[in-house]
Amino acid sequence: MRNLKFSLCSLLLALIVHAQAQEELTQNMTWNDSARIMIRNLKDGALVVRLQSSSIAVAKLIQQGNNSWANDVKSQQREKNLEIVQSFHSSFTFCKVYFFYADSTDALLSGERSGFFLDDSLNINPSITLKEDFFMIAEEGNPHRQIKFDATQPQRELSEPSYTNGSIVVYDQELNLLKDPFPYYAQEPFPQTFTSSNWKSKVISLDKKMQAFYKKSMK
Repeated sequence: MRNLKFSLCSLLLALIVHAQAQEELTQNMTWNDSARIMIRNLKDGALVVRLQSSSIAVAKLIQQGNNSWANDVKSQQREKNLEIVQSFHSSFTFCKVYFFYADSTDALLSGERSGFFLDDSLNINPSITLKEDFFMIAEEGNPHRQIKFDATQPQRELSEPSYTNGSIVVYDQELNLLKDPFPYYAQEPFPQTFTSSNWKSKVISLDKKMQAFYKKSMK
């Protein structure tokens, strides 16, 4: 009997937690209320980081016979992507994180949840599955300019760096640009140079912003 009561209590608690984690947004909500719900949902959800592959640029260079230049572009992009992945793994604690290439944006937006996510070595791992119902998309971009995804050109590279050394920008599940008070972007607080980018610094900044806003949303 005691075990039965314990099981029922555990089930009830799990249902309560699940309900809290899946708060719903309604059309008549103010943006401030919506932002608070979104950050609470994200805490139990996932941030899906979109990486560039430079596949289109590389393909054009190869077509032009510039194989050496194509390899350089590919190598530089890979180095940057590895830095981004490592920075999130070491410095982002707010929620679960996944990584995918921009080439697979159409698959993500159409509802697919596996088959294109990347492991720590930037290889597609079919076993990695996005299990969380709520997620948001992050990438390097411009926090003041909307970038709409064009389903007719799913292979188009969409990243648009802002400033000289870029920002991390967070979008909703449909790639809509957000706004304050949601912590939808982070820049490197003190750029080392005008051309280099310290991704770990930017990831730390994003994590701190999200943690602070989450605590505020719980009051």
